[in-house]
Amino acid sequence: MVKETLTFDKRIVWNPNNLKEVDEAKAVLRAWKSLGHKIELEDGSEMASFRPHYGEAVVKAEPIPQKHVMRCLDETGDTVRTWDKENGREAKEAKAAFLEHLKEGGTAYSVRKDGSRKQAITEFDVDAEEIILVPKTVGR
Repeated sequence: MVKETLTFDKRIVWNPNNLKEVDEAKAVLRAWKSLGHKIELEDGSEMASFRPHYGEAVVKAEPIPQKHVMRCLDETGDTVRTWDKENGREAKEAKAAFLEHLKEGGTAYSVRKDGSRKQAITEFDVDAEEIILVPKTVGR
């Protein structure tokens, strides 16, 4: 549906009384949001959810940096590390922690945010939505 790249903010306007326009606007805004763009209302506040009566919204050209998450289950509980794949330093630090964990005998799993695709991994994936690190357990 959304095939263009944004250079400038894009204003989406619809008639709240026209169901077809409301449905089209909702679909377009959902698509831009899924690509990581912030959606703002007329007053500059972020649109938390679509409401037909708004009548217009602005898709911000600068996408929100997508943070990826790595959770390490350890003696302190759940240690969380995040990285933006566009930030080389953050990605490098996350990869180093990942490799150290595997070196210590731990296991890593890749998980999508919707909870699907839980699979063991042996290489750091900078695009992974979430990685769970489980320490070595007795008997392994």
